[in-house]
Amino acid sequence: MSSPTNRRSLLKASALAAVAVGGVGAGIRLTHDQQDAEPSRGDVLTLSADDGSDVAALDVPIALRHRDGQVRSAALRTSTYSMLALTWRNADAHPHLEARAHRKSGWTDWVRLPELDDMPDEDAGRVVRQGTAAWWVGPSRSVQVRSVGPVPKDLHLVLLHPASREADAAFLSENHLDARPSSTDQPVSQPKIATRAQWGADESWRDGSPRYNSTIEQVHVHHTASGNDYSKSDVPGLIRAFYRYHTKSLGWSDIGYNFLVDRFGRIWEGRYGGVTRPVRGAHTLGFNNTSTGVSCIGNFDQVAPPKALLRSVASVAAWKLDMYHRRPRGKTTVRSEGSDKYAAGAMATLRVIDGHRDTNDTSCPGTLLYQKLPTIRSLTYAAMNGPAPAPQPVGVTKPAHLEGSAALGTMLKARRGTYDPQKVRTAYQWLRDGQPLRGETIWKHQCTQADLGHDLSVRVTTSAQGRSDTVQVLDAGRVKTEPVLDVVTHYHDRTGKLRVKVSVTSPQGIDRDPHGQVTVKAGNRSKTVPLAKLGKAVVLGGRRGLKPGVKIVHVSYTGDKAYQPATTQQRFAK
Repeated sequence: MSSPTNRRSLLKASALAAVAVGGVGAGIRLTHDQQDAEPSRGDVLTLSADDGSDVAALDVPIALRHRDGQVRSAALRTSTYSMLALTWRNADAHPHLEARAHRKSGWTDWVRLPELDDMPDEDAGRVVRQGTAAWWVGPSRSVQVRSVGPVPKDLHLVLLHPASREADAAFLSENHLDARPSSTDQPVSQPKIATRAQWGADESWRDGSPRYNSTIEQVHVHHTASGNDYSKSDVPGLIRAFYRYHTKSLGWSDIGYNFLVDRFGRIWEGRYGGVTRPVRGAHTLGFNNTSTGVSCIGNFDQVAPPKALLRSVASVAAWKLDMYHRRPRGKTTVRSEGSDKYAAGAMATLRVIDGHRDTNDTSCPGTLLYQKLPTIRSLTYAAMNGPAPAPQPVGVTKPAHLEGSAALGTMLKARRGTYDPQKVRTAYQWLRDGQPLRGETIWKHQCTQADLGHDLSVRVTTSAQGRSDTVQVLDAGRVKTEPVLDVVTHYHDRTGKLRVKVSVTSPQGIDRDPHGQVTVKAGNRSKTVPLAKLGKAVVLGGRRGLKPGVKIVHVSYTGDKAYQPATTQQRFAK
């Protein structure tokens, strides 16, 4: 729980961060429509770890100049950071904030930073700051921020960089995680859980003693919305950064989640107080007093959760729910302590295992993870009761199909088909060369230059209550475009020799050269030449002239991964 001392420390940290910017001043001013191609050459924003920890941080106020609903910062140079977030003071503000990071490979795409809907009930009215989810970007050296719509007051930029520890590499295998045998009166065994000490928690950061619930009626499933491209050895540092952000930047008493699960299926202890006890977390506003919270590390609006992650969430749920004799596939009625969906005192009937969005106005735990909650419930049931009968898959009465061709600039549309039962949920994931395209999770996709030369497909996953998922992969083929094929001929009457100048180029605006070869044919004479050697004219009828009556030259291009074959013909004067 936050205390006045913690709030004073937070304000002091913010002030120190503002001073640390040096020449930039007490804040970073955002200017309208400024889109620097390269990081500005001004002062470098420098992260530091003045508290003696190995998590370097910068928490600095940003002064905003609002115009026409959008503001954009300069490209701000920084020392190395790997996680960023934005915080503000007004709890009623719900801004649309975006950021991008500059890595070795260049700028990332602009990414919306979703508002952090996790919150401790006991700190309502006392939490110093609101904030976004913390975005794990990996090592970066510059940052740029923009806002769409109203800008919250007292906006701060938070940059974090947890140093790697030698001990972090110890968690490259699940076998290194702590395992304790179950007691004789607890039929569901405790899963392997990495302790706070093992991920490197600095216990001086948390404020006060843990609070405990009298029971656990629910397991709330979350995602951190922080990004998906982390490695196994990144995870301990990533959790240290979450911990610092929650305690130092937001003013919480501890990390909010009771447990965290990474994409490799490893389980990590979250909030202090003992994993075997009903510790009250800070994850589901209004419903922390009767639940435990499991947060999956990643953004599952962008990618589907791995099976290992689902199994581990279920193992935590089975272990905790079994202690209190709860039904993992059932419902329970609980009293809200006040959220943006349920007023304080309201009775809510909810799934025993639910998603954060069921209790609060949020997209958490991400659509692709939320769609897997039936799977988690079934896995939990199996862990508590033995395997349930295998559900029948969703029946396909009319297969999904694609409309449109895999050509540059065209729109591909996935049509969902029809199913048994009729009431189903359909999820889409577009794939490039078999790999998921980040953020491409709706029914349509426009072919762009990034797709040129690659195979596109879409994975259509259909779910229904009480049925196993049916997955269809629809292949659109390789995305290609037409080249520009130009031919100029010159015929020499006396010798019968024909010179053909051929060029195969990309259309205007396409930054990719064609490859392959062309064949030039006139009558019974032909030559095949690689595009790389088309600097000189192709000569037909060199020793013996072309036969009389030949008046047309045919030119054909073979095509390549990105360009379609092309042919043309031209009449030449004799």
